[in-house]
Amino acid sequence: MLTVDLVRARRRAGRIGISPLRPNEKERLLAVAERYVAVARAGIGGTRAAFDAACDDVPYHATDYRLVRGLRKLVQDRCVFEARDDVDPVALRRAVFARAAAARRTLNDTETFAPEPVVAAAAADLGLPAAEVGDALFADLKENHLLTRFEAIGGPALVAAYETAQKQAVLLRAVRVVVTFERPDPRGLRLFFRRLKFHRLLYLATRAPDGACRIEIDGPFSLFRSVTTYGLQLALLLPVLDACGPGWALDAEVLWGPERRPATFHLEGEPAADTPRDDDRLPDEVARLLERFRQMKTSWSAEPAHALLDLPGVGLCVPDLAFLHRDTGHRVYFEVLGYWSREAVWRRVDLVNAGLPHPIVFAVSSRLRVSEEVLEGDLPGQLYVYKGAISARAVEERLDASLARGTAR
Repeated sequence: MLTVDLVRARRRAGRIGISPLRPNEKERLLAVAERYVAVARAGIGGTRAAFDAACDDVPYHATDYRLVRGLRKLVQDRCVFEARDDVDPVALRRAVFARAAAARRTLNDTETFAPEPVVAAAAADLGLPAAEVGDALFADLKENHLLTRFEAIGGPALVAAYETAQKQAVLLRAVRVVVTFERPDPRGLRLFFRRLKFHRLLYLATRAPDGACRIEIDGPFSLFRSVTTYGLQLALLLPVLDACGPGWALDAEVLWGPERRPATFHLEGEPAADTPRDDDRLPDEVARLLERFRQMKTSWSAEPAHALLDLPGVGLCVPDLAFLHRDTGHRVYFEVLGYWSREAVWRRVDLVNAGLPHPIVFAVSSRLRVSEEVLEGDLPGQLYVYKGAISARAVEERLDASLARGTAR
């Protein structure tokens, strides 16, 4: 991910714009990108210092300084550097320095210190070849970490990733993001909402009378939480937009510059050639619950939910799981709100109170300090407040309660 200082952005009349790459710039960057990729591939097994030195030697046009720094950052992000695991540098230094100090104490004024016997003796103590001591002595320093893996990418793909990464970096400063699908495709919407949930992004979705879908997403700077973590999750959502439906627009309110002055940022796009595919990735706690529930002996079956629960004029609800009672066919949806925020809970409560007709259970962490009594009586929605992990048995109890309510009605 690019940092904000590596973004070639301009601010005019309160709007942030990303300067597109000109053809000659793209041609020069492609040459640099291919050199960086070659350096990373050739550097596997070498040190970070050697990798950095090889990158420093890659020539580039002086006016492309910021662009080239961005490319290099993306290449570094695809590299895995690790300390050697076959040696303990701290123990090695202790052994070498202790023997060196002892050897020096035995010297008289006319004798010269000879490091070779000291190194050989320390290496023998630790079972190392003496020739490796020099490299291993400070192997724990960052510059001496080894490049163990590089996530392969081609030069053209790296340049394309840089153009996307610039837009993602702007979203790191977002207060609020609104994504609009003018002609939403149901499969595309499901894909988009699954990604929202997978990245734990807070949102409010509504459908306009003309069928357009509007999703308002909280930005990292609107939350009292880890700005960096949430901002990264929001930025990771951007690449999936082109696969989500026929045409989209993104409008963001951002805090830009050292003074973090308010500005707006607009993007729009058309669909990718590929047909959108449903995304089966579930948040970890939902996947664990689904696995545990499938191992139980119960009258309920469980599957990832594919429905979009729409209450016209009020909002959309996108559940995580769907439970089906095998004997009666009674269906109950389930959404994990977890540690999101109290506001996210109240949004769902308002949706149920406004008339959402579908039986649904919302799972909320006790850390959010919300009472299950907020939703009670004959409403089809329930709150399940849990401590620690979600209990599959407790979920089954809520499902049975929903079945009893449905039967009573």
